[in-house]
Amino acid sequence: MSSEKQTSKTGEKNGSSKDQVSESQTLTLLQGIKNGSINPKSLCPADRRLLVSFLIAEGQSNAEIALLLKTSDRTIERDRKAIRDENTITKDPELVKQMAGRLVTEADLCIQRIRKSARGKDTPASVKVDAEHRSFQIFEKTIERLQSLGFLPTATQRIEADLRHSAAFSLSLEEIQHEAGRLQGIKTSLPVKKVKKVKSRTVKGKGKNNDQA
Repeated sequence: MSSEKQTSKTGEKNGSSKDQVSESQTLTLLQGIKNGSINPKSLCPADRRLLVSFLIAEGQSNAEIALLLKTSDRTIERDRKAIRDENTITKDPELVKQMAGRLVTEADLCIQRIRKSARGKDTPASVKVDAEHRSFQIFEKTIERLQSLGFLPTATQRIEADLRHSAAFSLSLEEIQHEAGRLQGIKTSLPVKKVKKVKSRTVKGKGKNNDQA
């Protein structure tokens, strides 16, 4: 196993262990506040924000959180802003690539699960058809998402590319004039008799049509 893979796995383990410690610490603090063993006013800002983040996820309002933690609504609002700032995502091409890769992986897993669930012998044909239909919908939506992220061309991009391609090979004014001169030379080199015969036949044909009219 390469050192890069080892580092990646170690980072994932460390990240998951930190999340577990953070969640355990948050639950311990919350339990202590509820049973009266911990005074919420003694919490440091970092611990208080852990609780605020957890309670927001629980659907509690600023007023409810402030009442539980024995602080003001303004303090909770500042904590919420600090949490948003910490979770801010900066524009990064690598992040886009990672999200696109995860999108494709998740879509593929969903399709596999759907088809596996409809694979049984006793599964009605209508359920199998519906499973295939939903699998195709997932595949189609994945393509649309990849197009929106710029990993696949859209119809508009193809048209623009065709136009640019055509414009790149357009003739210049000098080339157009040269081509017009060449065609004029071909016309001049044609036998005069043949041209007259064609014209006379056309005139006669018109005369007959007029007589018939």
